[in-house]
Amino acid sequence: MFKKPILISLTIFFAMMVFTSSIKNKTRNIEKRVQKLQKEILILEKQLSDTQIDFVYLSSPEQLKKSLSTFNKEEYSIFPRSRIFLSTDRFLNHVLKEAKYFKLQK
Repeated sequence: MFKKPILISLTIFFAMMVFTSSIKNKTRNIEKRVQKLQKEILILEKQLSDTQIDFVYLSSPEQLKKSLSTFNKEEYSIFPRSRIFLSTDRFLNHVLKEAKYFKLQK
């Protein structure tokens, strides 16, 4: 009769130890993933900041004037507006139409 309460107590104690260790391992893995994602976020934020600075600098009117003055006008070519596609679906439709047109010509 004396052994039954001790056995129950030990069983509960060991079950809680196993449960606690498994939870600690899971939380440690989650913390590692969070830290990894935070590092990636910091890297991406830095890249975003750098690209924003580049964009502001390169798109400033002074810089654009400077760039345009260094290039010869002969190097520029006109790109027809009909060749500018607003979405990939329109581009794919255009390519399919051209492919069908070339097949019909052959």
